[in-house]
Amino acid sequence: MNTLAFSAVEHRDDAVAVAVAIILAARRGLWIYSRELDPGLFDAPEVLDALRRFATAGRGNEARVLLQDAATPQRAHAPLIALAQRLPSVFAFREVIDPVDRAYPSAFLANDGGGFYFRGLGHRFDGEADLDAAGRARQLRAGFERVWERSRPVTEFRSLGI
Repeated sequence: MNTLAFSAVEHRDDAVAVAVAIILAARRGLWIYSRELDPGLFDAPEVLDALRRFATAGRGNEARVLLQDAATPQRAHAPLIALAQRLPSVFAFREVIDPVDRAYPSAFLANDGGGFYFRGLGHRFDGEADLDAAGRARQLRAGFERVWERSRPVTEFRSLGI
């Protein structure tokens, strides 16, 4: 069990370190709620490496990614999309379609080990994080699941296999 705990995240470097710690502390599940795959965070080499390690751990892991805007990261050739195309049994993407859900200003990352990184304003890096806050992580996951069910699968991210 990882005993590291964080409270305030203020800069990109802090955000990357927290994201890596949360991803590596996940047992089998990750939930990512993002505006557009957060450039500077989910394209950071350390975060991509942690996601690759999570995805290839061979434990039936699953990472669900809920996006406010799926077109922007696709146009930008976000590296996480390429990773997900190589590991489609692990990564699932959906895009928010309900206008009420689209107005949600926040973004977060949560795992099944009680870790979370929450940003009140999803386009910024500053926020709060903890690796051992099971209650808060459960609360974020529950909200995520409600929106996930109302969202559309992002089939355009799937590899064409040509």
